[in-house]
Amino acid sequence: MKNDATLVRLRKANPVPPTLFVDGTDLFTQITSQPPNADVRRSSPRRRRLVLAIAVVAAVAVLVGAAYGPVSNWLGGDLVGPEVTKQEYLAAQRVLSVPPGFHWPVLYFEPNSVTTRGGGGGHAVSIAQTAWECYWAKAIREGNVPAQRRAQAELQNLLDHHILVAPVGAPEDWTPPSPPTGPYSVFAHDGGLAWIKQGYAMAAAGNPKRVAQSCRANS
Repeated sequence: MKNDATLVRLRKANPVPPTLFVDGTDLFTQITSQPPNADVRRSSPRRRRLVLAIAVVAAVAVLVGAAYGPVSNWLGGDLVGPEVTKQEYLAAQRVLSVPPGFHWPVLYFEPNSVTTRGGGGGHAVSIAQTAWECYWAKAIREGNVPAQRRAQAELQNLLDHHILVAPVGAPEDWTPPSPPTGPYSVFAHDGGLAWIKQGYAMAAAGNPKRVAQSCRANS
């Protein structure tokens, strides 16, 4: 969808500011306020690129007043309004585990924005993943072995049950033919997830460099 000429024109014409805002949390503030080491400054952290749903909002926000049905057919996706996305986000919070002391941020949407179905759950998965990465990096710095083991287990659970990779060449709003029943996020097929998994292996060996980078890039 990125190269679709119609969507490019819509993005250029869109008068609406970005529609998704996330409040920070005390946990993220505490972790991300730490100065990065030299290795982190020299390398370029990978910001996760989720294929699912959220990217659609800016593209269709200009279509205020258009019915969801025609817009959905035009874009080729199953689009829903902000109330559905908020409910998906809240429902995912009852399924996903987060670190001790973590508070789910509040999401704000423009009243006439739309996302693809499942976008609220996908955003919750991304938030939980980042929270556990920040928690793991902090646990390694502090030498807290039980916390390190818990973070590793929780992130592995997300990888096993809540994170998918889109096929090569899939559009940004790709969803699996038979979506999981629980919340899930979809990564682009661009090597980003492999980079993250390598970072988890490094963290398991006591090197927090990549999980710290991912925490800073995504929190």
